[in-house]
Amino acid sequence: MTKVLLAGATGHLGRHIFWELKQQGFEVRVLARNLKKAQSLFPDPEELVLADATKPQSLEGCCAGVDVVISALGKNLSLRHKGSGSFHDVNYEANLHLLKEAEKAGVKQFIYVSAYGAGQFPRLAYFKAHADFEKALRRSSLTYTILKPVALFSVFEEMSAMARRGHIGQLGQGDKLTNPIYDGDVARIAISCIGNPSQSLDLGGPVTYTRQELAQLVCDAAGYSGRVAEIPFDYVDTLLPFVRLLSRSLYDKLAFMTAVSKVDCVAPAVGQLNLEAYFELEPQLST
Repeated sequence: MTKVLLAGATGHLGRHIFWELKQQGFEVRVLARNLKKAQSLFPDPEELVLADATKPQSLEGCCAGVDVVISALGKNLSLRHKGSGSFHDVNYEANLHLLKEAEKAGVKQFIYVSAYGAGQFPRLAYFKAHADFEKALRRSSLTYTILKPVALFSVFEEMSAMARRGHIGQLGQGDKLTNPIYDGDVARIAISCIGNPSQSLDLGGPVTYTRQELAQLVCDAAGYSGRVAEIPFDYVDTLLPFVRLLSRSLYDKLAFMTAVSKVDCVAPAVGQLNLEAYFELEPQLST
């Protein structure tokens, strides 16, 4: 039986990958930092390893006997999330520590969830961290799969919460296009890549929306019928240098969101579930 180490398992995407692995009969070793959270989310992993991937010494031996590593490890993009560590620390350094441990243990394949367009915005911390790790992974001795989703459906949960509170806005006029993909579709694709030759895949959903259409879908799902505030790019661009002085983490997140809102981000349509269906099924999908 193929044994898989799953990193980043407690995030939205990680949980979908775990369920998909279990449904397909893989033996799963979960790597997690928080014992209580991991135990509440994963009542039946074959193994649960407590480690902080930003600290390489804590990873020693975690890949022993493992055939495949799947990493959805990355810093949370939510503006409300107060976790420590930069995108460089978490998305690059932590994954690099895990890669080195995997090489040392003789792991055959490393599947990494990166980001669509990671190499196109080298000055943005979020994209640079992904692109730098992609380079390291390509140079490694392992067979690799790099998955690059445009955006995951789960990112709209924060927008939904804002809409329910009556506070929702969009950056710019909302005319730029994108085709986000369901987390479960990314999980399915990740597992289908196990055993395949090295490859890099751009992943998009089946429907392309304008940002304005996405905001309206979120409002409809949240039962909000009020106005969606338009936040001019000029205002945000003026504000960003001051945000950087106060919080580098918040700055990096806002800079990323602003940059992708100014351009079309459309990847090959490989996902199956559309966003309308996702919002209808969301209570069932989250259980």
